[in-house]
Amino acid sequence: MDLQIHNKVALVTGASSGVGRACALALAREGVRLAVAARRFDELEAVAREALAAGAADARAFVVDLGQPDSIEGLVGDIRGTLGEIEILVANGGGPRPGSYAQLALEDWDAGYRTVLRSAIHLVALALPSMRARKWGRIVALTSSSVKEPIAALALSNVFRTGLVSALKTLSNEVAADGVTVNAIATGRVLTARLRSLYGNDEAALARAAREVPIGRIAEPEEFAPLVAFLCGEPARYVTGQTISVDGGLVRGLYG
Repeated sequence: MDLQIHNKVALVTGASSGVGRACALALAREGVRLAVAARRFDELEAVAREALAAGAADARAFVVDLGQPDSIEGLVGDIRGTLGEIEILVANGGGPRPGSYAQLALEDWDAGYRTVLRSAIHLVALALPSMRARKWGRIVALTSSSVKEPIAALALSNVFRTGLVSALKTLSNEVAADGVTVNAIATGRVLTARLRSLYGNDEAALARAAREVPIGRIAEPEEFAPLVAFLCGEPARYVTGQTISVDGGLVRGLYG
């Protein structure tokens, strides 16, 4: 399927590895002008090279610390100066510190707010005016199954990712008539460094994580990318305000 986004300027944050990298490469195959951003420049440069080989019209690596507002401002300014105004935003980032409510200090809540919720809101605020002016834009946030079913010992993720989904739903209604769609992906168990940090690296721990999923296995990052790319494309122009689960059936709720 031709997603009709050739030469569109796309930013993917958290793109040095995992789901972010997979989404960046899926968009590259659609011929976008791609900005990949994260903290690790060497890994980002490798992703940018892969993107060019995959078919991106252009691909550049940018360093950003999503916990620092000045870094986010600099990132968007640098993209404008090299690739142009952002037309597609895939907001992705690492999860906040794990812990139960009682285990977390106020400083942890402040950090979780900055890295999960404020950073995404800031990126949207910087990219949105040009999208509305052009009457076209795509915003997709990668979140977690915790937005539909709270996860034990992940209090910060439960709170701030849910807050982000609420903010995006509110936004989607305000900008729909401007040709801007806003959606979120609720990811389940994915084979990433984050999952290994939560469950452990040994085979028994990963097998336990897999047993929690009805489909019986942990997802690969590449299994999320086609849906994200589709939501960024022209054929998905009537899909907005949704939080779509890609979790192998992990969330048991009727509307999971």
